[in-house]
Amino acid sequence: MGLALLAGSLSGAAQAGEAFGAPGLTPVRGPAAKSFVGVAAEGPSRVYFTGYRGVVSEVFYPAVDTQAAVDLQFLVGDAGGGFIDEEKRQDYRVQRLHPRSMSWQAQTGNSAHHWRISKRIFTDPARDALIQRVTFSALDGRRVGDFRLYLLFKPYLDNAGAGNSAATLTRVGGDAALAASRNQRASALLSSLPWKTQNGRRMLSSGFVGLSDGWTDLLGGAADKRMDWTFDSAGNGNVAQMGWLELGDPRATSVSFDVVLGFGASQGQALDTAAAALGGDLEAAQRRYDAGWQAYAAGLSDQGGSADDGYYLAAMTLKTMQDKASGAMVAGLGTPWGASQGDANAGGYHLVWPRDLFKFANALLTAGDRATAARVTDYLFNTLQQRRDCGVAEYDAAGCPDGFSRNGRFPQNAWVSGAQYWQGTQMDEQAMPILLAWRQGPAVYSPLWPRIKLAADYILSAGPWTYQERWEENSGYSPSTLAAQIAGLAAAADIARANGDDASAARYLSTADYWQQNVDAWTFTRSGGFGDGRYYLRLNPSARAGGVSRTGQAPALGPDTPQTLEVKNGGGGRDARRVVDGGFLELVRMGVKRADDPAVLATLGIYDAVLGQRLDLPGATALPVNAWFRYNFDGYGERNDGGDFAGSGVGRLWPIFTAERGIYEIARQGGGAAGQPYLAALKQLATPEGMLPEQVWPHSAVLPDGWAVETPVGNRAGTPTRSIAPLSWAMGEYISLLASIRAGRVVDLPEAACARYYACRVEPKADEATVEIQAAADTSWGQQLYVTGAARGLGNWNTDLGLPADAAAYPLWRTRVNLPAGQRIEYKYYRKNADGSVSWEQRAGNRVLQAPAGGLTLNDQVVW
Repeated sequence: MGLALLAGSLSGAAQAGEAFGAPGLTPVRGPAAKSFVGVAAEGPSRVYFTGYRGVVSEVFYPAVDTQAAVDLQFLVGDAGGGFIDEEKRQDYRVQRLHPRSMSWQAQTGNSAHHWRISKRIFTDPARDALIQRVTFSALDGRRVGDFRLYLLFKPYLDNAGAGNSAATLTRVGGDAALAASRNQRASALLSSLPWKTQNGRRMLSSGFVGLSDGWTDLLGGAADKRMDWTFDSAGNGNVAQMGWLELGDPRATSVSFDVVLGFGASQGQALDTAAAALGGDLEAAQRRYDAGWQAYAAGLSDQGGSADDGYYLAAMTLKTMQDKASGAMVAGLGTPWGASQGDANAGGYHLVWPRDLFKFANALLTAGDRATAARVTDYLFNTLQQRRDCGVAEYDAAGCPDGFSRNGRFPQNAWVSGAQYWQGTQMDEQAMPILLAWRQGPAVYSPLWPRIKLAADYILSAGPWTYQERWEENSGYSPSTLAAQIAGLAAAADIARANGDDASAARYLSTADYWQQNVDAWTFTRSGGFGDGRYYLRLNPSARAGGVSRTGQAPALGPDTPQTLEVKNGGGGRDARRVVDGGFLELVRMGVKRADDPAVLATLGIYDAVLGQRLDLPGATALPVNAWFRYNFDGYGERNDGGDFAGSGVGRLWPIFTAERGIYEIARQGGGAAGQPYLAALKQLATPEGMLPEQVWPHSAVLPDGWAVETPVGNRAGTPTRSIAPLSWAMGEYISLLASIRAGRVVDLPEAACARYYACRVEPKADEATVEIQAAADTSWGQQLYVTGAARGLGNWNTDLGLPADAAAYPLWRTRVNLPAGQRIEYKYYRKNADGSVSWEQRAGNRVLQAPAGGLTLNDQVVW
């Protein structure tokens, strides 16, 4: 179709031509607390949408990491110019049109001004177009002729608010559209209602935000609440567009119509897309949209009938976060505190973090979505993983096209293309892709073995010290990061052995064992300032001891040495022994420690006392503590005066930790019922639409050392802050907790690690028997008892593949292993020293066992 600028005569104060005020005010992104999110589950459409307070907010196109719009709403005024209501500031209610779909019904209104707007919101699965099916209603005896209805749109194309150009376009023989473009991204907005015409001119306008845009025309400064400007274009700036809709018969009490936002590589292509969608069968488009989601939900596990609406919403929300082209999944569709963030914060949370991606892809795997998990795993190893060494160190990448890199490394975070965003290295993120691959079995991990080997080798060369722990702020030795690395190496060893590489497996297990045996020595203080002084630190900030020996991997300073931890985001310099978090629970979640490990139990009470709160959550089972702060001195959150986070602030409670604690309690108490109160609490921390946020408001409190955490007036404890909602990680933990409750065990516990470290019981295969091993043996400090023998489960006499025993009941050492039932198996004990050297028990010949199908318990005495 041919395109032409819409021309018309001027009337009154109306303006034609180019808008004034270029480039407009500094652009900002949309609010991050979403009331809905969605995308077509099937079909080629690449439009991902979000909503805020019942209006369409940020839209992403053509990829899930690329913002295209920040605001699409109605402004409602009376015919006499007495008021203008901005739709997103009014009362609202949002719900899904179908419990197993991501189409939404939004209702907004102002009863005092006698109007209501209802909208059905979804995308055209066949096209890059967002659809709103709208009904505007006049209430309390009013008629539509008593109102003026304006449509306001803010493009943010190609992930930037600056440099956008907007214009009024018309198709030959067609109606006018509000079109915009930036680089090779464009949008076009059409309505099935005609635009209002005054004195022969359509009432459409493009302007620069804060100076000549429609909102400023109606509401800014001394505005008369009437549309006076009809600028044809606004080029190369921060632009916004507005159109005045013709509501038809003024005597009607309601009017229904459709609004379509189309996208393309040019304004003309976007307009063609919007026109094709608007001219199509929109009821059929919605049916196809809903059918795609219903088919997806039907393919999920119902968790034995225990799956609830929150479970399905979580799974569908996570699926919404997946980029259709690459398979990548982002942490969230938005930018935390987006209303005060601009182009400089290009990534927000619409980026890929390997850690977050592991957490929620793993949750979808638990939910039965194996296809998404497999595609994510392929993305991690074939797109995200780096393949060469370049640059001197983190943040020192001169001459490196994609920034600092190391062969086998996963970047801190990245665009869906794989290009890294920040350049930090987080060692848990190196291990988690391995764990995701391992959990899916040989069909997924064996083809990836060369890539997995690169990742495991990188962990050996760079760990266990991490440049950043899971909160992305500090270097040192972190319990949570250690947990992931140990489990990742154990999984890599299992994969290596399955692929005939026992030599690599031996290297991985030797290192994993050494780190597992030293977690407490490196991160558990006995001189802390809380309780009896015995607990895991958030982080031991020490550098490596250094040197070429194995012990060079250890910290130069132990957890009892006074050290200053520079807490980021305004937290200040603190004694590391007075900074705690819940990261130690990852030692249990990753199978590195038993849930009843004395060090874990000792920390639990400190964690609750320092960081826990009890929120009044109606409908949730009472718990002593049901919500937790991230760590003390956390500055990542709104300021105490209510202002947005701007480099410093005060962190609030994170629902993630309610889920993590519930999963831990299932492991500790040995049954699913232990997690039920935490699931009930988690439900109460969601938005009214069921979205789990990053943070919720706490009760005002003063944490240790005078760290004040205040909830500003007007905010209720337990309700979402403005950081972001939904957070993909939190939605994934909902799934993991619910599934673990139903299973009566932690469903995603990595058995490659927990079986090795006596932290779980793995059911034997049909031809196997469980052998419980108890051996009394004296050792010196730093020595570890192992057992090996003539079976794969015992390492086939390789002392690096042998099985370590647990010393919790010292001098009685315990472990268990599944071995071939009924076979005669020789075995023997040995000690391994901190340097990796071994000494065998003093015994003539080997020991022998033969396990019956029902299993066997050994009670051995070891003499050196």
